[in-house]
Amino acid sequence: MNKAEFVKLLAEKMGTSAVSADKNLKLVFETIGEVIAKEDTLSFLGFGTFKTTIRKATKVKTPKGVIVDVPEKRVLKFSVGSDLKEKAANKK
Repeated sequence: MNKAEFVKLLAEKMGTSAVSADKNLKLVFETIGEVIAKEDTLSFLGFGTFKTTIRKATKVKTPKGVIVDVPEKRVLKFSVGSDLKEKAANKK
């Protein structure tokens, strides 16, 4: 399923237009992004947890054999919650 199909389904469930559902979905994603930028963790009970961690600086070897420094970086990880995990496991 792509985003357009998801927005259409969401609009049907919300009893609203696809434009309105898309706007609301964008607001949710934007708000999640803002929270993640400020906080290290965002949890939705049953759905999952977004967590930021620091990936340490390291040296890697490129395919050409050159050693390159990779700087420290803040990365985002997602852990699936129990309710979502159960729904995925019961897919028919």
